[in-house]
Amino acid sequence: MNNTPFSFILLGQPTTKKNSATMIKIKGKKKEMPSLIPSKAYKKYEISCKKQLIKSYAPDRLPHYTMPVQLTCKYYLQDKAHYPDLVGLMQATADILSDEQKTINGKKKTTCTWLLSDDRIIKSWDGTKIAGLDKYNPRVEITVTPLITDITTETDPYIIKQLQEENNLF
Repeated sequence: MNNTPFSFILLGQPTTKKNSATMIKIKGKKKEMPSLIPSKAYKKYEISCKKQLIKSYAPDRLPHYTMPVQLTCKYYLQDKAHYPDLVGLMQATADILSDEQKTINGKKKTTCTWLLSDDRIIKSWDGTKIAGLDKYNPRVEITVTPLITDITTETDPYIIKQLQEENNLF
């Protein structure tokens, strides 16, 4: 396993999913279910980040992590207007970097791979902070560091399954 940290920068005003989210009703089998969809600002930010990743890294140069990682993010905001909370920024970043999945016939299927197989593999956010303001260059500086994992001490069933598959322990 490669334990080399991977660092990159995503340009643009860091945005959370929850600010100005919209409530919609989705028609289910028996009744309508309320659902929260991300704000337009977040969707625009997400699309911009993913385009930057595609443009900067050919698919074979973008690492894909399936085991525990530490994410360290330093957020530089454009200004103090609509100042976000750090947890919201972390959730948005985790979602942007995670594989896209859909439930098809009751099973999760990956529809597009990004850096993280699932945001639950993030086991540490050490050093993550809103680092400052940069009016002309808002951004997030991200470092992904693989963590050493031991099947005898791991408690997350998702990670244990990954370790078993990796070591053919079925």
